[in-house]
Amino acid sequence: MAQPVAVPDCTVEATLASTLEADIAYRCRSAATLALHPADERARPFVSGLKVDAANGLTEAHYQFDIAGYARAVDSTSVAVLRGRSALLSLGGWLLEPRGYDRVPVIDIRVATRPGMLFATGLPRIGDAFRLAGTPLRFAGYSAIGDFSYRELAVPAPGSLRDGHQPQRGVLRVAILEGINESGVADLGDWIARTAEAEANYWQGFTTDRALLALVPMNTRRGVGFGRAESGGGISVMVEVGSDVDRRRLFDDWVLVHELIHTGMPYIRSRGSWLMEGAATYVEPIIRARAGWKTEEEVWREWLDNMPRGTAAFSRGLSGASGRDAYWPGAIFMLLADLGIRRETQGAKGLEDCLRGILWSGLDGTQWTSVTDYGAACDRVTGTHVMSALIDRHYNRAEAIDLDALWKEVGLALVGGRVTLDNNAPSARWRRLIVPGTLPTRRVKLPWQS
Repeated sequence: MAQPVAVPDCTVEATLASTLEADIAYRCRSAATLALHPADERARPFVSGLKVDAANGLTEAHYQFDIAGYARAVDSTSVAVLRGRSALLSLGGWLLEPRGYDRVPVIDIRVATRPGMLFATGLPRIGDAFRLAGTPLRFAGYSAIGDFSYRELAVPAPGSLRDGHQPQRGVLRVAILEGINESGVADLGDWIARTAEAEANYWQGFTTDRALLALVPMNTRRGVGFGRAESGGGISVMVEVGSDVDRRRLFDDWVLVHELIHTGMPYIRSRGSWLMEGAATYVEPIIRARAGWKTEEEVWREWLDNMPRGTAAFSRGLSGASGRDAYWPGAIFMLLADLGIRRETQGAKGLEDCLRGILWSGLDGTQWTSVTDYGAACDRVTGTHVMSALIDRHYNRAEAIDLDALWKEVGLALVGGRVTLDNNAPSARWRRLIVPGTLPTRRVKLPWQS
């Protein structure tokens, strides 16, 4: 039986002008007194004409917002940025947050645009509205507004590439802000499509049934720059790209693959960034190797070169690893988990079964969870106790890691600048399954190979 559609607590009607100004009206039902506030205090100077009326459990509000002015003032791809007549900014940047509810309100957002203007978000559609449910506006993800290049890329829904499952479609909404010529936009679209295919092959379906991917051109570079994924009600990803597009630089880069991995995982709260970043750092070269874009030797060489940077965090405790210092400690942890799962299941399962299974269970990029609960979910889908045991040792008890001993155990060494693999090492059997996996490999041809 179909579940009833929730009645929204608030409706938002927004009209976007070609000058990137918005006229916004709220209608909210609540027995409590409500107030509307910016989620980002930097937005306050760009709100004008705010009027709020409340009577008989209904609060109505109306205001104007200068999107271009706000994006120009903030000028950060993490929060808000302007490119010509297009802007990328968080929904909570220009929509005021209704406060006074005893829970997170459900908000339906309808947007009307003038000719030549577009609006895109990662939020799901309910009829003619975009719905934000279960997530405060400040965590609702990005929105693209203005005159930008837009396409909807069909992707296989999560889990739909498994044997015995009916193919289902999801959608990746792609917005490319102004500043890239027509041929560059075409090259970026091809890069996104092939990368999405490589991701779907690893996850056996894409990481989500809908998301927004926004590319922001940067005049200061030729390749790929900073990337950011936002979980919550509307899954979205921002990636900086050079305005002078170079196809080979795109496919040689790791950022887009890394950020899309985040969209297949819940947000891990309470000092869990090492787990999220570690998973994306560890899985990214595997996805590219399985697509045929890297060799197995290159993957192991990357880990040999970089994982030593993560060992100190184990002695201090993984709970303290954050920011850039979270990437390689988390990647080491994922290597330990991958080896452990393969050992306990006699090669039948690996880390990919953990990540996929958790996604398919519904603990996806719209959800929040804890390190402990994520570990327990991994154990359930793999039928092991590997992840929880590692969390207890290295997260709860700050047990150190001997990386040199680990390399010896799996039969890995660097000799004369080349990776050597000893297939007689104690855990070589499990190491050999990590990069290629156990399923038939699906290559994704590069543009110059087609």
